[in-house]
Amino acid sequence: MDNQGQNSEIDWLPSSFHICSSSEEYITGIVSSEEDLKLLLESHKRATGTSYTVWSDDSQKKQKVTPRFLWKVEDYSKRIPLSVKRRVIYACQHGKNYKKAPKTEELHTEHEYISRRRFHIQSSKKVDCPAKLYVRYILRYDNFAVGDKSSRSEKQAAIKRLLESIKENPTATSEVIHVKIPLAEAHKKHNISENCHFSNKIHHEVRDKIHEYVSLGMTSVPFLKKVLKTFVQKELSGMGSVLPHPQDPSYYPSSHVIQNHVHQALLAGKYSGFDQLQLEKKIDEWKLTDSDAQFFFRQCTENYRDQTEIHIEVNAQRNGFPVTEDSEEDFEDKHTPEMTTSQETFLFIHQNKQQQHLLERYGDMVLLDATYRTTKYALPLFLVVVRTNVGYKPVAEFILEPALGAKVLHA
Repeated sequence: MDNQGQNSEIDWLPSSFHICSSSEEYITGIVSSEEDLKLLLESHKRATGTSYTVWSDDSQKKQKVTPRFLWKVEDYSKRIPLSVKRRVIYACQHGKNYKKAPKTEELHTEHEYISRRRFHIQSSKKVDCPAKLYVRYILRYDNFAVGDKSSRSEKQAAIKRLLESIKENPTATSEVIHVKIPLAEAHKKHNISENCHFSNKIHHEVRDKIHEYVSLGMTSVPFLKKVLKTFVQKELSGMGSVLPHPQDPSYYPSSHVIQNHVHQALLAGKYSGFDQLQLEKKIDEWKLTDSDAQFFFRQCTENYRDQTEIHIEVNAQRNGFPVTEDSEEDFEDKHTPEMTTSQETFLFIHQNKQQQHLLERYGDMVLLDATYRTTKYALPLFLVVVRTNVGYKPVAEFILEPALGAKVLHA
């Protein structure tokens, strides 16, 4: 590869990345902080259209073993004792498939049936690509630096002083991050082009932004597409990184993907999968935020009662005298007990302090207005309205089932 072609391939590198060496397949360098590393990896992803997954992370293993001191890590050497604090290896998303295929049991019956499965044009995106991205967190011991022409014995003496210093008191160190980035030539068995980003997943910051707007009550997909586009162009791309491709689904998700994440955000904000339990929890939350408001909630349930009790109560009401033990025993001799169900209908009523004040002041004439199709259930929303000096104002709201005259009067 000539220098001009290589320079055009790495012109996306941020200024915070200091190059140590470069070849046809890899380029290595140093960044000084996690923010610079995040900017570097984000720029690399947008410029090449490639994605990586964590293949190895030895952070927990490094904490259990004694640190090893080196004078050179990969191609990084500053005549200073070095120690690798942590090493993270990212593998290309088209790399080796480490998931074992599930075993299929052979059917030995007379009629063999195969369960229907979803059809995939491509069984897997894994094509054994060898490209890997290496990140090493290196500790520098600047107080034990040696000269340019130091001998081996002088370096061993510096390491010995370093070990003694660490036993007595941890030596202050500086930290750098060494990164080895694969270029396009390092990827094998798949293309690196503008069209390779179509299989990328949604960016985690874009996903979090969708959940943030859903928590504020904004669930319109066209509105979310507009605000996400502004968020990507002004905030995500405002750090000096490369602008993402306008058709990259990880930054500009489709309407279907946005709708799925809106649904996930709504489910995550629920206390329960049952709507009545969810409403009961929300009422407890509303009572804490507004202690002056009044709520009444009755769940829709079914109560089982003995049919004999019902007949006894009916006969007692007809005869005009209370039920006695003798009358109950006489009735049980003539009738066999049967079980029946009586359903408790759903009812929800709400009124805040301001609505109570309006009802007391303008409650001479009260109107009732019903609004349908406000929820996914066939339950009307009733508004109790009074006429004030500035127009009609609701003084209470209630939802009930069924919308019969007796039920409305009871509410």
